[in-house]
Amino acid sequence: MLVNHTRRLLNKAAESGDYQISIQRKPNASWPADHSRLTALESVGHLERVGHGDECAIWQITSAGLTQLHTFAAGGV
Repeated sequence: MLVNHTRRLLNKAAESGDYQISIQRKPNASWPADHSRLTALESVGHLERVGHGDECAIWQITSAGLTQLHTFAAGGV
């Protein structure tokens, strides 16, 4: 089954109480694969980074991200 990571991550942010999504570094100090996916969503304006430290990174969904999520829901992509 093909996973649409964009839809999954935007949906996760939109469903949270504060419209944010965060990830933590792995014990070996590497970032999980979603870090690069979230950074890519930030680069196209669907997410905005609101916090980043040594152990955690936090993004908030933007209005463009919510629009993209609505497009997914309408079957546009």
